[in-house]
Amino acid sequence: MNQLIPMTEYVTYMLFSYLVGYVVLQFVPASKKPSIKASKQSLLLTVLGIIIFTFFPVLQVISFFAPEGLLSFSAYAILTEFQVGIAWLYGSFFAVFLWMIIYVEGSKYLQALFLLLMIVSVGYASHASTLDLLPGLFTHSIHFLTITIWVGVLIHVGWLANSIKNWHSFLRWFTPLSIILFFMTTMSGVFLMFFVIEPRDYANAWVLPYGQMLLIKHLSIIPVLAFAFINGILSRKAKIDSGFNAKKWVQAETVILMIVFFITGVLGTLPPPHQVNATVIQEGAAIWVELLLGHEVVAPFTVQFSGGFQSILIMIIAFMFLAMIFVSFYKRVSPWIALGFGVIFIIATYLGLIMSLIVG
Repeated sequence: MNQLIPMTEYVTYMLFSYLVGYVVLQFVPASKKPSIKASKQSLLLTVLGIIIFTFFPVLQVISFFAPEGLLSFSAYAILTEFQVGIAWLYGSFFAVFLWMIIYVEGSKYLQALFLLLMIVSVGYASHASTLDLLPGLFTHSIHFLTITIWVGVLIHVGWLANSIKNWHSFLRWFTPLSIILFFMTTMSGVFLMFFVIEPRDYANAWVLPYGQMLLIKHLSIIPVLAFAFINGILSRKAKIDSGFNAKKWVQAETVILMIVFFITGVLGTLPPPHQVNATVIQEGAAIWVELLLGHEVVAPFTVQFSGGFQSILIMIIAFMFLAMIFVSFYKRVSPWIALGFGVIFIIATYLGLIMSLIVG
């Protein structure tokens, strides 16, 4: 079950993004977006998929607490007394109404309302909400909403658009919106991080699996910004260059964002290090970190950085690959090759940072 949860979380994020993108684009005039066709069947299946896949974390809790022969009793208790269970019940309730509204092709305002309530239900089930109800609920809901708007619009425009007609009209409103969404996502993400990690322990947490995934997630945001800058600013020259395939570059950006989604799903399954040294004593450090460092990590410890030749060289190589993303755009190289440069940048930067650590 633990191995399955990250994938179900990832699928849940993608399903929500698909729905959010569809609802948001309904509020955009046809002259300010490409021609997009999302079938009613796909939307209805997406709502049903959310009901199913959001149940897996509930099932994990039920299977953990259920004594032998008392599965039904544990399921009832968790669905009515635990936040994760209550959130799933309310989220499914709102999802049924959303399904019916989409089926009858009802008001876009009602669709937006029930979808927003479903997102609030996700926020209520979050770890931050269990620690501090209202701040955690608000912060996680805002974080989830902003990132699904960003990804959702890109999914529809990049993968479902029939052509790039009205592309520049689309960019005129989406580029400033994406900048706002990025800052809101970043600020809410920082607040969410502080629910589980003290700011002074951010680097110390890198020796733990949770800290490792958090670091990789943060590094993956850098190539996302590179692709966003290309798609939002530099691609405007597509107006005078008919050979530029704007949709392919948007698709590459969504793939990077999908990687961020998957990492986020993995983070949700790892024990958050509220106290780093205590977590190392209980759970142990990440095996691959100890292999890279060449020694065992023993608590108590502190993390420091050293500018060794190897780590500096790897960091230089990493940023060369980041620059190659922009070179790929100007040289009209395939965006999928640029995507590969982005992935290599993440890996190389990660290795450079880890190899510069001194743990003792």
